[in-house]
Amino acid sequence: MVAEPVQATVQTLNKLYNYTTDLVNEQHEKLQHSSKIYDQFVSGSHQSSQSPSVPSSGNSTAFSLNTIFSRLLNKIYRNKVRSFAILGIGIGIGGYVGYTYFLKPQLYPEIRKRRVPKLANGARRDAVLLIGSPTEPLTRAIALDMERRGFIVFLTMLDSTDSKYVLSHPFNEEIQMVDFFTKSVEDSLVEFKQTLKTPIVPFHGAKPHVLQLKSVIFTPSLYFSVGPVENLGINTWQKLQDRMMMFFKMFSCGLIQLMRMQKARLILVNLNNLNSLNLPYHAPESIFQNELKLLFTILTREMKSHEIYVTQVRLGNINLSNQKVGSNSRIESIVQSEVRSWTSEMKNLYADNFARAQYKSHKIRGCGGQGSSIRELFHLLFDLTYESSVPAIAYCGKGARFYDRVAKILPESWVSFLLT
Repeated sequence: MVAEPVQATVQTLNKLYNYTTDLVNEQHEKLQHSSKIYDQFVSGSHQSSQSPSVPSSGNSTAFSLNTIFSRLLNKIYRNKVRSFAILGIGIGIGGYVGYTYFLKPQLYPEIRKRRVPKLANGARRDAVLLIGSPTEPLTRAIALDMERRGFIVFLTMLDSTDSKYVLSHPFNEEIQMVDFFTKSVEDSLVEFKQTLKTPIVPFHGAKPHVLQLKSVIFTPSLYFSVGPVENLGINTWQKLQDRMMMFFKMFSCGLIQLMRMQKARLILVNLNNLNSLNLPYHAPESIFQNELKLLFTILTREMKSHEIYVTQVRLGNINLSNQKVGSNSRIESIVQSEVRSWTSEMKNLYADNFARAQYKSHKIRGCGGQGSSIRELFHLLFDLTYESSVPAIAYCGKGARFYDRVAKILPESWVSFLLT
């Protein structure tokens, strides 16, 4: 990545140098030819009239320099578009390379490296709490990346599915689990607070220190039931209600107080492309994600006076796998597997419209093809944890900002027309 802009800069400057050199040599040859003619003319005139009219060497030098620069300027003026284009490209590329690879690392060394600062003895101190399911691949990816960057990571278990997964898939011993399933929310938060207050001795003879909670991150759920509202089971709605009730209990049982004491940040990573448009046959996802969005919008305004930063990361298309989200074969497979379990009545009523809606929804979800690199999300979460000033809303992933603007700007009738 470094060699390409540097090589382009060198090539551009070489072209400009060769162009200028050829032009100067051409004018110099013309001057030499005209100088010989001038000398012959002066010599002949001197022999005939004996008048001292030969110019001095100083005037000849000044005449040559003025002629060179005047002809050079005329040449540039006649080709001003090409000349200024070459000059602008050279300056632009040179400035970009200089800022990106020389000036920016000196101005923002910690942000560029994105490594958690450690204590003088090399021990870790900064901690993050990830509130989400370890069964979700994006949650696991965020947890592993933050642990590699130097955080002490705490990850939650929210239900029986999470508990079974952790027992059968211990993905990293360095990541500590906070149990909200077998214990009450109050007891789990009390134990977590006590963990943060307990002095830690990293090695024998080291000075004890306590952990510092830097951010609380709500990670997203990627998988929701799809289909007509009347065909969704009661257990689907019950699961969404239980998850939202768990979040409400956390905020009511001391999580906000803990963040205020620790001066921690609150971050919500929320899927945006689909729920911003409220697509048909995606009621569980739209209701759950929009409910979280409203909750964190209110928290942003309430906690601003207490200097607790709350940020919503509205997530677009992120590359989590090698399979393209919007591929026709994948969409067709999902539609067939979903419709297969419906009754004949539901198939007659909704099958055709459901298939068309799924093709549109997966095209929207897979906006931008393969999607943005997941590294962009990792960097954004790190920056939101450490930067002195953070926005209330941040966008990450392809399509996130676009569909958010579409839902806000276009009238509801236009959005409905585009989705039908």
